[in-house]
Amino acid sequence: MEQIKAPTIGIGQFTDDFLNRLRTAGDDPADAAVATFFDATDAEHSELFRTLARSSTMAPADEDLPGVGAFVTAMEPWPSWADPRLVRAGQRVFGDWGPQLSMGLWMASLPADYACARGAEPLVRTARLTRNPKRRYVETGQMIIDAMTPGALDSGQRGYRTVRHVRLMHAAVRHVLLRTDEIRDAGAGQIEPWDGALGVPVNQEDLLGCLFSFSVVGLESLKRSGVRLSAQDAEAFVHAWSLIGHQIGIRDDLLPLDWSDSKALWDKICGREYAPSDAGRELTSAAILCMQELLVSKRFRGLPATGIRHYLGNETADLL
Repeated sequence: MEQIKAPTIGIGQFTDDFLNRLRTAGDDPADAAVATFFDATDAEHSELFRTLARSSTMAPADEDLPGVGAFVTAMEPWPSWADPRLVRAGQRVFGDWGPQLSMGLWMASLPADYACARGAEPLVRTARLTRNPKRRYVETGQMIIDAMTPGALDSGQRGYRTVRHVRLMHAAVRHVLLRTDEIRDAGAGQIEPWDGALGVPVNQEDLLGCLFSFSVVGLESLKRSGVRLSAQDAEAFVHAWSLIGHQIGIRDDLLPLDWSDSKALWDKICGREYAPSDAGRELTSAAILCMQELLVSKRFRGLPATGIRHYLGNETADLL
């Protein structure tokens, strides 16, 4: 592959004050779609969660749901900065190193997110509402496979639809957690009122952190596994994830970021957000149990916790 310079907006704007403002920002188009759904129906919040959780591609009948259907089926072009050659190359990196990156997903990327104390709060509360953490972990893995399949991020293709579907789920989480007093389903008693000091649930800083946990931490987990990528392959992998970040609702003025800038901003977010929390420990415990179930053999029961320490280091593991 010819050497292609990955575009980046730089990180000069990402001061602490700017990141604090990002914690108050959601995803206006997706939030509007979810609000339209609830304004036009008498559905309970749990019904929308069930609808969104059924599959990554909504059934034809669901396309007629107010707000939700139009959002999921909308065809949006790639941003002008997205380079198809880099995206394809980044997807090929995933194809070449899928098993190693999958291990990194479970034992590095997701736990790295859970160490962000404020960002872990909406995740743990949603897990209590849906009551099926194993399915949620498996669906996260499926989203990544769908998105990293060559050609799948083109408008209307499977990866594009899956990512857009997850974007809508994030909006549903924001809608629900900011209205816990309105939830009528049986699980509402487990969800305490949302604390405004946490920012908006699944806010723009949280979305950036999640993006970097898959791109930056994904590459670092490959290195921990003994894989040495070329600089161009690393840039391509990060660029593909920048496109996914755009499609999942990260604001236009925050992307793209190349490998170096992504790493620097991820380190800054970790410095701001990493802290011990009950939410982080609860999510990590559930993830370890899920991994133990998927590994089947009791001989590997210690692997998930050991793997977290291997990939993230003792300091981060101790938080979890």
